[in-house]
Amino acid sequence: MTLIPPERQKILIKGGKLTDEVIVSTLNLKSPVMVLGTPDKNLPSKPVEKQVFLEDLNKNQLVKVSNEPSGLTNLGNTCYLNSSLQTIFHIDDVNNRLKDYTFGGANQANSAFVLSLKSMFQQMSKKQEVITPSTFLSLFRRSYPQFAEQQNGIYKQQDAEEAFSQILSSLRSELKIDDVFKITFNTKTQCLAIPEDVTEGFEEAYKLNCHIGLKTNFLRDGLLAGLKETIEKHNSTLNADTEYETTKTITRLPKYLTVHFIRFFWKRDINKKSKILRKVQFPFELDLAEMLDVSIKADKVSNRDTIRKVEKDNLDMIRDFKKTKNDTSLTPLEQQEEDEMKITSIKSKFKDDLNSALPNVDFNTTTENPSSVYELNAVITHAGSSADGGHYKAYVKDPTDLDGERWWLFNDDKVSSVNKEKIETLAGGGESDSALLLIYKGLGL
Repeated sequence: MTLIPPERQKILIKGGKLTDEVIVSTLNLKSPVMVLGTPDKNLPSKPVEKQVFLEDLNKNQLVKVSNEPSGLTNLGNTCYLNSSLQTIFHIDDVNNRLKDYTFGGANQANSAFVLSLKSMFQQMSKKQEVITPSTFLSLFRRSYPQFAEQQNGIYKQQDAEEAFSQILSSLRSELKIDDVFKITFNTKTQCLAIPEDVTEGFEEAYKLNCHIGLKTNFLRDGLLAGLKETIEKHNSTLNADTEYETTKTITRLPKYLTVHFIRFFWKRDINKKSKILRKVQFPFELDLAEMLDVSIKADKVSNRDTIRKVEKDNLDMIRDFKKTKNDTSLTPLEQQEEDEMKITSIKSKFKDDLNSALPNVDFNTTTENPSSVYELNAVITHAGSSADGGHYKAYVKDPTDLDGERWWLFNDDKVSSVNKEKIETLAGGGESDSALLLIYKGLGL
């Protein structure tokens, strides 16, 4: 019990030291006996590190052994910026190219801006603590003074979609990522009074707009409305102003598709931006086949069907992974690493199968969606009735969850896990969280 060998033991009793000659049974021992001595050199050593249990860890320590991403501190009405940054951070193509970026280019101010973003993303990648983006915020306001507007000495709330677009604009010029987001259209403009008066053209954009009218209930309705516009201009034949209808069809689909709900408008009677609160439902899987130009539609639809078949064939692997019980001999961190390796393996096989099924498409490097279908990856929401106030959040699909059931909610410095059902509640219909910006990623990419 004492781990002290007998030859090293000294026994003290009342009256002095107990010697080998003394018969213990003759002693009237009523007082405690004290044993002194030094342990053997082979005594087991004290653990180098104290065993720590998950329930004993604080928040920052827990992040280190979990997959929970880092939150961002709200520096005074900066939720619009935080939600935009979290969304951009989780766009792999942007983040990966940013990692390799070095100072360069003619625009030194923009280069410094991008380097600041790179530094902050490096901190966020460590998943260790809440990040305070004060340096980046300063450069952001310097680069885009409209976001430095104050009222009574307090920085005003801004539009998350505008911040998102401006940041991506800076990144596009430095990282050469236009093709990752660029949409192209064929346009046809027809005079309604003289149907034979038709002109065709070409347009580029980096997002699709979802226009919200009195009958807009679904994302599809709003997107179709955004592809058709009636304008008034002068007709030389009639020598008068008349109406023209412009129709767009998509000729190129990017790897990442940004969809903007046009919820904010200027209300003249109150002289400020107001919000369209109407509920507009959006899908987790978006098929744009009916909006495609005839020149690409057949190929995109064919590829769509092929990708879906490969995806279906790989479902068994995903199901088996989900059913696998955790190895109790592994620490939480080791288990996490084990799961990540399995997920990487499954995704790699899926990509290999896709490349075999569609040999003309390199799924690892393409910046264009080979099919017409997209999967929802992120949502930026706004709560409140006005763009000048309210609160922005970001919801991002957890890339380690193969069936897309788990999402991360970024509410400034607070990060939590939510299920897929929560995302379905973001369609709007009141002053609670309403989807403002959707980020879709091409199926299989």
